[in-house]
This record gives sequence, structure tokens and C-alpha cells, in this order.
Amino acid sequence: MKTINDLLKLVDDIYSVSDNRLYDLDDMFYYHLKWLLRFTEARKKGRKEKLCEDLIIAIAWYLSIINRFNIDLKKNLLSRYSFKCPFCLDIPCSCEETEHRTAKKTGRPVSGKPENISDWQKMVGKIYPDEYEFKSLEILHHQDIFYQTFRKFRKSSAQRNFHQVEIASADYFVELLKLCNSLNIDLEKDFFKLFSVGCFICHKTPCECFYSE
Repeated sequence: MKTINDLLKLVDDIYSVSDNRLYDLDDMFYYHLKWLLRFTEARKKGRKEKLCEDLIIAIAWYLSIINRFNIDLKKNLLSRYSFKCPFCLDIPCSCEETEHRTAKKTGRPVSGKPENISDWQKMVGKIYPDEYEFKSLEILHHQDIFYQTFRKFRKSSAQRNFHQVEIASADYFVELLKLCNSLNIDLEKDFFKLFSVGCFICHKTPCECFYSE
């Protein structure tokens, strides 16, 4: 079974060289959003195979951003989401009923610790069961929060709080997992299948196509 760190390592092995040579942070967010928009368009048209591929590629760009900032995604997920919703402290989530969205500390029984990608999809499914009816503006809203948090961190002249970037990264990954769950996408299987021979375009590791447009 593959872990979140395995996802990050695969993306790093394939794309870190070209990413570091070609792209600044805004470029990486641009390509992430580009593939996310392609996903939403494919979803509207009911193109199952295409929407799965587009979402996986969008997630790969997200993971490249996480790698660029050396964020310990697994650690932050365990801190916020490994047992219940960090906002209402319920499982399943009751945020819509309570209208209470203030982040809190989330406890977790040791036996319930997710170990791999499949565990995380199951855990997110227990916290947010069948709640993610597809709405293109919904995921784009969460993407914008993710982007603006990074932008504020980079542009701020005041004291910088990297913890907010870590929180936003974990929150957004959970939103992406909700999407996978709502569409019955097995992230581990589909991600490692798409990148089984390296870059999905040039099929090499590290990537040699230096993708740009």
C-alpha cells in the first residue's frame, strides 16, 4: 500500500528537476488551476476517464507545490484530520448544521491512525460521507483559499506565519480527497498508473519534456 509520502516522492523524482528550472510559485499554481479547470469541464460533460486523468494531474501539480515548500503533509493531516472534522469536532461532520467553522484541536485514538492513501480516503469518507455533491465553484473556491494563503505568506511584510500555509495545504488536500471519493476515484491506483513509466507526457524520470505554454 502506498503512502502520502510515496506520492510526494514519485512527483519529486519525476518533476523536481524541470519544476526547479522552469517554474516559480505562480507558474505552478497556474498549471494546477489549469488542470483543475479541465477537470471541472470534463465533469460537466460526463467524461469519466478524462476527468479522472485531469484531476490526477492537478493533484500532481499540488504535490509539486508541497514539495517546493518542504511541507510535511502527512504530519499536518494527522494533526488536523485523522479522527474527526477539525472545525465542529464531529464525525460525521456537522458543520452545516451548526454553522460553526472555527478550527480546533482534533484528538485521535492511536488505533485509528491512517497509514496509507487508501486509509486516508476512507477516513475522509467517514468524516464527510456523501457530502461532496460536485460543484465546480466549490473546489475552485477552496483552491483560491489555498493560493491566497501562499501568496500572503510570500508577500507579507509583517511576521510570516508558515503554520497557516501548512494548515491550508492539509485543508485543501482533504478537499481533493473528497472529490476523489465523490467520483469513486482510487487515488493510489489511478495516480501510480498514470505515472507508472514516469512523466505522463514524455514517459521519462526525470521529466525531459520541460512542459510549458
